[in-house]
Amino acid sequence: MQLTKCVTGGEWMKKELTLKQKAFADEYIKNGGNATQAAISAEYSQKTAYSQGQRLLKNVKVLAYIAKQTERIEKEQHRDIMSLAEIQERRSKIAKGEVVDGLGFAPDFSDQLKAMDGLEKALTIAEKHKLEAEEKEKREKAALWTIPITDITSDFVEIYRTVHEAFAGEIDVHEIISKGGRGSIKSNFWGNLAYETIRQDPQAHVVYTRRFKVDLRSSVYNQFMKTVIRYQDLDNWDFKQSPMCAVYKPTGQMVMFAGADKPISLKSFNVPFGYVKLLIHEECDEMAGVEQMDNIEDTFLRADTPALDIKIFNPPKSKNNFMNEYTEECKNKPQTRICHSYYYNVPVKWLGKRFFERAEWFRIHKPLYYKNNYLGEVTGTGGGIFDNLEIRKISDDELMTFDTVNHGLDFGYTHPQVFSQNYYDYETDTLYIFGEVYSKKCKNSTFARKIKKFMNVEIICDSARPDGIAEMQDWGFNAIGAKKRWGSGKGRDYCWEWLQRCNKIVIDPERCPNTEKEFVKAEHEQLPDGSFSDAYPTLEEDTIMANIYALNRIIMTSRRNDGLYDDEEEEDSDDYED
Repeated sequence: MQLTKCVTGGEWMKKELTLKQKAFADEYIKNGGNATQAAISAEYSQKTAYSQGQRLLKNVKVLAYIAKQTERIEKEQHRDIMSLAEIQERRSKIAKGEVVDGLGFAPDFSDQLKAMDGLEKALTIAEKHKLEAEEKEKREKAALWTIPITDITSDFVEIYRTVHEAFAGEIDVHEIISKGGRGSIKSNFWGNLAYETIRQDPQAHVVYTRRFKVDLRSSVYNQFMKTVIRYQDLDNWDFKQSPMCAVYKPTGQMVMFAGADKPISLKSFNVPFGYVKLLIHEECDEMAGVEQMDNIEDTFLRADTPALDIKIFNPPKSKNNFMNEYTEECKNKPQTRICHSYYYNVPVKWLGKRFFERAEWFRIHKPLYYKNNYLGEVTGTGGGIFDNLEIRKISDDELMTFDTVNHGLDFGYTHPQVFSQNYYDYETDTLYIFGEVYSKKCKNSTFARKIKKFMNVEIICDSARPDGIAEMQDWGFNAIGAKKRWGSGKGRDYCWEWLQRCNKIVIDPERCPNTEKEFVKAEHEQLPDGSFSDAYPTLEEDTIMANIYALNRIIMTSRRNDGLYDDEEEEDSDDYED
């Protein structure tokens, strides 16, 4: 109200503006509210344009002039729109023959044609105004995008848009996972984004983290300094070693660099004002786990601010790496976006011709290394156990052809308890897995109720749990224990080898999501010298074991046919512990 009174009360305010102040105000209105650009257009120094723009927006006289001019423009636009609407309505009635003269006659055909021609022109004008308004809106949004398009590869265009939409509150996104192989300029892009965030929002701060504090100086700290130098803005920044940070001198904003190996020291990082707008985890696959990053997020980010949590990493080979698993989990998470970038979308001059030559050599001579290191694909360690998997939906028509279905049960409480269904096709040597009941920390009685519809079929169970088998029998299930020693050698290893030898193992991912996960992830342990252990996994193999129990009779017959089973030989369950 005070501002309105001030505006309407006097033309003197307009007269008291200097020529540069008036030029700034006019440009500010014209460009849709970009103070920095308005200051540059008004011939203020480019180096001080941002600070000059912010200072002028605090000037009462400048604000009064902007308000008055904006009010005048809005009134004029409104009058134009209203007159156009009246013209359109009138011409539309004439074209339809709804307007008559004093004698009650409608206009003749030629008049109607003229009216329709006029209407067409009016609609064209209206459409032009609409397009101009839309373009203006686009320009206003684009004014916020200050990273030169030449600094952004095609992989980052959409995620750049996502960042700005998230900051503007247009979309509900709080987390971005940025992954890729060598030379995909992830760190470069996010360094540019950190710089832009500081320059655009005077209340914003940025925090970089790595697992170990000792790695900060040689990586993200130097990377951000290079970004500042590239924008020729080093004079406006103060880079400090203790605590490690970069301070933007005109406003006091900070880019802080924190090691996650000292949680207590993280809590000492306090921003002097405003809020942390970007939290960037570099090489986050080196972290102790997602929980460690969650704790850091709780330290720095506030729920009431438009902040983003950025996780940057080169995907490790192993499917079992926590970041690879976490990324898979986030594919359908609405508040998370995933960006995968590639070196081949980067201009050659950025990386150098030699980089592309080496990448091509590895592509030809070491394809697995190339896929992981240069493309950022999860290739496995090389110790993957099952290379005979086919992950697909098993149709109801296929299920109808399964004449003998096998059922297995692996007991558990802390570890999952799993009931599995499968069918083995002798003719094609193909195993079909299509049924799964999977529970953690579930009592036997509760689990029994979940599988009560299978009370009348034979269920082969882990014989190491005779108490569990007895309970199942008391509840009416046809439960029996699996034979676990089938001749010389380890029976458990033979079971895994039998699965490996199958021509194909078909798993329905919709019916058996946990089974799919365990079979796909199953790997031999990699030893320090790079070789792989012969041992099979003893963790995260519950669904695999349930299927092995279901196949107990079939595998036993296979052992006998291989000459490794003697009916008279004593069974020993201790050889088959899980």
